[in-house]
Parts: sequence; structure tokens; C-alpha cells
Amino acid sequence: MKDRYRIEGQLGKGGMGTVYLAYDQTLDIQVAVKENLSPDPDSEAQFRREAKLLASLRHPNLPRVTDHFILDEVQYLVMDYIEGDDLQTLITRQQPEVAEVLRWSDEVCDALTFLHTRRPPVIHRDLKPGNLKLQPDGRVVLVDFGIAKAHTDKQTATGARGMTPGFSPPEQFGGSGTDPRSDQYALGATLYYLMTGKQPANSIDRMLNQDELTPPREINPEIPVHAEAAITHALALPKDERFSDVASFKSAMHGGADLPTVRAGGMPRALRIGAPMLVLAALGIAATLIVGGGSLLGGGQEIEPTEPIAAVLLDPSDTPSPVPSDTPAPLPTETIEPTPTSTETPVPTETPIPVVLGGSSKIAFVSDRAEEILQIWTMNPDGTDPRQLTFDPGEKTQPKWSPDGTRLLYVAPGGADDFGNQLGLDLWVINADGTGIAKVTSFKGDDTEPAWSPDGLQIAFTSNRANNTPQVFIKDTACLDTPEGCENVRAGNVSCHTDFCAAEFSPAWAPAGVDLPGWLPADFRLAVLESINNAPPEIFVRPPEVAVPVDFDRRDQMRSLENLSWSPDGTHFLFTWFYTRGVNEIYTARVEDRAATFTKLTSTNGNKEPIFSPDGQMIAFTSTRDGKPDVYLMTAGGGNQTNLTNSPATRDMHPDWRPPLDA
Repeated sequence: MKDRYRIEGQLGKGGMGTVYLAYDQTLDIQVAVKENLSPDPDSEAQFRREAKLLASLRHPNLPRVTDHFILDEVQYLVMDYIEGDDLQTLITRQQPEVAEVLRWSDEVCDALTFLHTRRPPVIHRDLKPGNLKLQPDGRVVLVDFGIAKAHTDKQTATGARGMTPGFSPPEQFGGSGTDPRSDQYALGATLYYLMTGKQPANSIDRMLNQDELTPPREINPEIPVHAEAAITHALALPKDERFSDVASFKSAMHGGADLPTVRAGGMPRALRIGAPMLVLAALGIAATLIVGGGSLLGGGQEIEPTEPIAAVLLDPSDTPSPVPSDTPAPLPTETIEPTPTSTETPVPTETPIPVVLGGSSKIAFVSDRAEEILQIWTMNPDGTDPRQLTFDPGEKTQPKWSPDGTRLLYVAPGGADDFGNQLGLDLWVINADGTGIAKVTSFKGDDTEPAWSPDGLQIAFTSNRANNTPQVFIKDTACLDTPEGCENVRAGNVSCHTDFCAAEFSPAWAPAGVDLPGWLPADFRLAVLESINNAPPEIFVRPPEVAVPVDFDRRDQMRSLENLSWSPDGTHFLFTWFYTRGVNEIYTARVEDRAATFTKLTSTNGNKEPIFSPDGQMIAFTSTRDGKPDVYLMTAGGGNQTNLTNSPATRDMHPDWRPPLDA
């Protein structure tokens, strides 16, 4: 890189780029190289100006920016490599003492005051526990200046944004632009988390009355009263209700006299649920953030301050259900009895009678039982009559039936382009009888996790073709029935635009014909797993177009998820949860109450890739509980877990149920 820096590893990765560990061959030291993926078309000159400003900063709680350059239209900052663990990592090991957090707070306040008093002021814009590193001498250093901005009186809302739910203020999601008080909000959220062990409610959810800020002393009574008051004022939604500067915040954290007057109710107006919805306009948040482009308040129509917006806000009186225990239990609406696995011998005819279980006659899966290469197979839902569907070279994975049950999408190597460049993994399609194999995508990078829309007119899939970051793409399927095919038909990226850009994967369409709960706009029917700034992936819901998604889990309980799908009636999400390092189990979560209720279905470890049967009564999944992957079956409530493939010498995985064939 630039003939001076030798890349030695990766320190982190997020929606705005990657941080590399590099060796400066000129100075003979290790450095951190931050990649900055800014969508601003005029960003090159702005980047150079701001990089020079950052390079002039010298403070004991900040790393030095030592170099900057642009390579292949990508911006890079070179900074001191700061050793030590970040506070996000430390708090997962042990909750720090309040006194220790107060000392860290003073150091971060000093660093921010230094930044904000530059001319022009410098706003960090991504302050969170993961960007605070604790040195061996006990000093805290604020790192990751990849999206820092020089603030002027003409500051706009354009430019790169790092948005971390729970830590980012509402203005950072669009509209009114950021200023030094935006860093103050992020610091307040960080201190809240470090002192309580829980993230504060997401600012957008609070702004929409979908969640409220729990006073930190209700979680940790050891927090001083004045520190709680200071943190809650820093977390005010309108910027003008926060402290005038970080120095005042620092003083208030220790009971200083400059603490603002607390309104009736013990909290600033904007922190209490039921806050006037006119705050929305005051913050300058675009309506597209909520309803994908429609007018939020309507064409001139007045709305009373406490009136909830239809299909967006939850009823403030709605009380979430308690989280159930880990004991497997039926879904709340399930009334079926466990279905026993068939043990009958198939009728010995040339074409065996299909076994119908779960509303399906076939399950597609992949297996290496032939020539030790993963190929597409089908079997009856009771495991009988396995049949190989593909025979060509290259391992296949992730088969997905079309809504009419006549075709399968799958993932396989794409070969090379006309110049000999390997294309990585691509999507392919095959007819249910094994004929008509055709390539669906052809692009350098990996295209994976295909998902048909319920009407079969679109395909969503995950690809890392954009900046080597997993994002969700959409392609129309009309090309499947043309002589030219789909290989050269462009797919659209729905995960990244100027107001929001994050890693997204595992797309899952809401079933056709089901009414979604009131907290979701009507067109938000594509669920994804999303990682913002390298945070563990969570469930978000979006429309199948470029837009800001909606966070599903308001409590931030469920992280590190994979294999997302919906139940056929649209009432539950089904997913794999890596809830502890090295442990993965299958869970469901109610869509209506936004994960207030979730159920653990497996408990043997090594369970993943779950998928509901068409009638919603059964779940097929992959399990490695026996030391190798096999396809298993269980009821929707987790009962009767049965090994369908049960082949000790082969890999069998990635099941998908065939929809009922049209009459």
C-alpha cells in the first residue's frame, strides 16, 4: 500500500471501511491504517483538508494522525497503533466500578474538549466503547478517526456517517447535521453503558415513542445522583437540550453547579416517553427515515403532540411480555400435536409416492455422499427417497425453492471471466427435475444467501462485491425466462446510500398476504441481519429498495445472529443465535412485540440453518450434535428432534422445504 505500508492484518471492519494493522517501512514502526469509504462526490478535497487538520492534533488521549493518501479513489488515514483492549471488550469480561468509569469519563471529556475547541472544531462522530482503548498505564485513548469531520457554520448533513444504534444521536441518522453536541450524546450513551452494562434505548426508537430511556440508577443504584442527571441531560434528543459543551458535562458528572435545571418528572422533556412528536421536525429527520419516502405528518394535516402515527408507533400503554426461560416450548399460537417420523417402507414402484409432511412433498439439501463434493439433493420430508439433482464439478450450497416449487436457486463457483479473473461464488438456477441449469449472477466477489420474493418476481441475495462488505442486492427474475438469461442483468444494492451504509446479509422476505405489526411500515417486508460499525449482527427490517431500515430488537438482547427467516404466518422470526462464544442454537422471536418474547428450540449446541415447513408446523435444520452436519427435523415448538439423513460419513446440510405445487 503506497509502497510504504505493509499490511499485516485487520484490526476491525465496519460499514465505513476497514482498519488495518500495517508496518511503516520508513519509520520502522507499526501503524493503524483506516480506510474511509465516503460517498461524497466532492470528498477528495474535503478529505485532504480534514486529514491535515487531524494531523495537527496532539493530545495524550488521542492517537496521532501521521499520514493520509488516496489510492484507487479510496481515502486512507495513517494513525498511531494503540495497543490494549477496548472498553467494549473489557465490559464483556467484568463490569467496571463506577469510580473507574468516572475517571475514564474525565479523560474522554478532556479529549473531546480539545477537539471541539480547535478552529474549526473537530467532531469525532463515532464515540462508543469499542473506540475507547485502555492502555497498560490506565490511560484511555479515543481511537478511529475515519469519519471525524471539521465542523463549520455551514455544516450540512452530507458526508460519511458512522451510526451505532444506542450510541448515535438522532441527528446523525440524517436531517439536521452533526455538531459538537453530537459527540456529547455519544459520550453520555457510552457512560450509561459502562456504568449499567446495558445500552441505552436507541435514539430513533425514543424519538418515535417506541422505547424510553430507563434511568441508569434503576439498573445500578451505585451511580451517583448527579452523574445520572448529567448523563440523562447529555442524552436529550434535541441538541439544544444538552449541555452547551463537554466541559460543562464533565463538571456536572462530579456535581458541578452548571447542571441544567431538571424539568418536572426528573428528566428532560425529550427523554420521557410521550414526548411531543414535533420534536421530529425540530431534529430535522427526513420522513424517509420512517416511511421510506412518504410524508410523515401528511399534507398540511395537524397532529396533536401525543397522537401516535398509524403503522409506525406502538401504543405507549403496551407492556412487553416477559422473556421466557431457555426451556423449549411451543410457539405461543401453536396447538398442533407432535408429528411422528414416518417409518413406513416406500411403495416399491418406479416413482415412489411422495411423503407429505409439513405441507411439503420434498426437502432440498446439499450432500457430499457422491464423490465427496457437495451437490444438490432432494428427499422426502421423512428422509426417504434421496435423489441427486446436480452432478457437475464445484461444491453447491444454500438451495432455495421458488415460490411455485418448480425451480431451485443455489450457490456455486462462478468460474473465471474473459480475462481469467476468478469470479468467486455466484447464484445458479436449476429446474426441479435437474434440467435447465443456468447462471443467475456473474460478478467478481461472492454472491450467496439467495431468497425468492413471495411472488417470485425478485431475488434478494448477499454479495461482497461492494468494497468487500456484505450487503443485500435485489435482482428481477424476468430474465430467467429470456434467451439471454440473467447473468448480465444488473442487480441493485439496497444496503448503502448517502444517509445510511452498513453491512447487511441473510435477507428474508415476509410471507405474502400477511399483515405486519403496527410498528412496521407496510412496505418494510424484507428482514436482514445487519452489523453497524462492526457490531454483532442484529435483525433489521427494510423495504426491498434503498432506505434506512428499522431496528427490530429494541432491547438489543439478540446479537450475533445468522440464518434469518420468517414463519409462514409472519408472526415469528426464526434464526441461529451465537449467544455465547462457540455455542449456537435455534430460536424464534415474536415479530409483534419486537423480541420481548423469544423461545429457545434446541439445546445441544451446533444447531443452525433452520427453516419452517410451508404449513408452519415443522422445522428442518442442520445440526452437528453428532460430530458432523446432518439434516434434522423438529416440531415448531422444538419437540421430536429427529435425524433425517443420519449418515456418519457424509456432510448433509442447508435444508429447504418445497412449497406446495400449484394445482
